Amino acid sequence: MIKTYHELTRLGRLRRLRKLAEKALTHYGISDAILTFQHYGGNVIYRVDVLDPVAPNNNCEFFLPNRYNLRILSTNNPQFTQSELTWITALNKELGLPVPEPVSNLDGHLITTISTTGVPQGKVVSLMRWVDGRHYAETSLRPHHAKAWGQLTGRMHQFAAQWTPPDDFKRFHWDWDGQLGNGVLRTPVNEVVASMPIDIQKPFTIISKQLKDVLKSIGKGPDAFGMIHSDMYLENVLFKAGKPRLIDFEDCGFGYWMLDIGIVLAQFRWTDQWERIREAFLDGYLQMHSLPALQLEQIDLFMAMPTATNVLWASAMILEDPAMRAENEKWRDKDGKNLLRFFNKLQIT
Repeated sequence: MIKTYHELTRLGRLRRLRKLAEKALTHYGISDAILTFQHYGGNVIYRVDVLDPVAPNNNCEFFLPNRYNLRILSTNNPQFTQSELTWITALNKELGLPVPEPVSNLDGHLITTISTTGVPQGKVVSLMRWVDGRHYAETSLRPHHAKAWGQLTGRMHQFAAQWTPPDDFKRFHWDWDGQLGNGVLRTPVNEVVASMPIDIQKPFTIISKQLKDVLKSIGKGPDAFGMIHSDMYLENVLFKAGKPRLIDFEDCGFGYWMLDIGIVLAQFRWTDQWERIREAFLDGYLQMHSLPALQLEQIDLFMAMPTATNVLWASAMILEDPAMRAENEKWRDKDGKNLLRFFNKLQIT
């Protein structure tokens, strides 16, 4: 009996998805290209090097010519993906931000649904131009990079605070329920928490409760809440001539400005250059977008928020997807250690 897609191992899924990716390229008029696997987390990412370019091209300095990013989405919700691409296009065209540029298929649409014999239920696919730049390691980032990163983030938030999405726009809501409640989970939160290592359960519960109280007091006005990137880890930021360029908007949605800031700064909280990076990033950010002092005073808690969320989501995925158990346990344990650091060293109670 032929296994269903969900029953396959990670490698088995990738074998089928490569055939799907090859078929997808024909819908963009691409027949002569090198397809290189890049990443499999939620989405599956391929680099596409076009030998005889037929996809749209221009001379924008943000992109590498003839190179594209092909995504096979983990979600099969076309409206959801269309909204993500609408947001990216607004940042690119209206604000001039260095972010990926979506490419239309031969029918003029930004998303394509592809099915194959091995994946009969189909997958949503998108193609974007490849942003030119390189990754920096945590130890390579300097204060001037952090300041530029803060300026870019502040510009994005300032724009988002005034931007009106279309009526059919639908993205995540990264409030407390979306991050730490049952918003995106299939398994009840109490069951997921009970599955965590015992030393993480109490710190997670206490941090989650405190965040719930703080977020309620902050509210969702334009001074606090709007469209954010919500995944600004170093792996999703490229640098060119010392200036940052954002990629991977898969998790973009409506959330707290301080959540984006917390995600950035949490990566450096336990490094030797923590204070310099924090001051430089916030200096750059506040040049572009102001924040109430009461929000900035909660910066430690907002750094703990994405760490707690990662522990929760990784724990849920361990329960729900046995084929990816090893990867998700590694993710949970790494962020679990940092969650304990926030709980113990910062005395979040």
